[in-house]
Parts: sequence; C-alpha cells; structure tokens
Amino acid sequence: MSAQAQRIELDAARAGMVLAGDLRDANGSVLLPDGATLTEANLASLRRRGVDACSVLPADAGDAAEDAAARAARVAQQLRRLERLFRRSAAEEATPRLLQLLTTYRENG
Repeated sequence: MSAQAQRIELDAARAGMVLAGDLRDANGSVLLPDGATLTEANLASLRRRGVDACSVLPADAGDAAEDAAARAARVAQQLRRLERLFRRSAAEEATPRLLQLLTTYRENG
C-alpha cells in the first residue's frame, strides 16, 4: 500500500475510486488487483462477500496511477493471467474465440 493510500469503509467507497493495493479475502485470494478502478458491480459483489473496507488512492492520484507505463504493466499482467487460465483448454471448440474476445477486451479496457 502506498503512502498516499487511505483506508476507507466500503460504504464510503464510490465507483471510479482506484485501489491502492490488492484487495484480498480472508483466505488471501485476490478479489481485485492493485490499481483496479471500482465499479458499482464490484462494490456490490464485495459487499456480498462481507468486505468492510479497502485502501484507495486519493482522487487526484488516480490519474497519475494510470499513466501509460502502469497501464501497460497492468494489461501485460492480465494477458499473462488469461494465458494461464486457458492453457489446458485449447481443444474446446469455443475456447479460441473466447480467449480472443477476452484478450481484446483487456488490451482495450
């Protein structure tokens, strides 16, 4: 967590805020990665999972956090994760198309 980060209650979190560190569940699994932008959908999901707080960057730090190098690193990490998830399912008929759609989404999102 960066020195600029502030820990807030999930009820105070708003869509558009940027996480200042991986958000993990009680077992240590990553629910949302560092740098993820909160959406209404993932806030609702986190509430259902019983998450009560998160660390976010100050509003003015969000733009700096998403500079080109940071975005490129995040996209590369997401693409590596997709490759890992799909490594054993190439024989399935729909898998290549799904992987292509997810890759395009990650590269452009």
